[in-house]
Amino acid sequence: MQKIYLKYDEYTPPVECDYGFIPEMVYLGFLYPIKKKNYKMFYIMLMTEVAVSTLIMCFIPFIIGIIICIAMLFVINLLFAANYNMIVIEELLKDGYVPLDYNSSDILIKKGIYFKLQ
Repeated sequence: MQKIYLKYDEYTPPVECDYGFIPEMVYLGFLYPIKKKNYKMFYIMLMTEVAVSTLIMCFIPFIIGIIICIAMLFVINLLFAANYNMIVIEELLKDGYVPLDYNSSDILIKKGIYFKLQ
């Protein structure tokens, strides 16, 4: 997995962010953000999974609903695993962080994430 380094100013140490797909999130689901101490994403993922499960179980018979519910939770975990790191990096960039080196800025530009230059 590639790393992106972001800095806030000269006095704080740079932040190391992973870039790309997270295999752990596929089976950990909404528990992965707790491991990273990102409680905002924990609540977003938990509420998404609860809402989807509730809607499925309300309108589909029980046995078929359980199977579809498990499949949908797997799909939701796959989508969050593919996008989690980019969401975290975008939040840091909005908070005022900037890429530390050329490699980090090049990866962000290729991904379509733009940032203010220092």
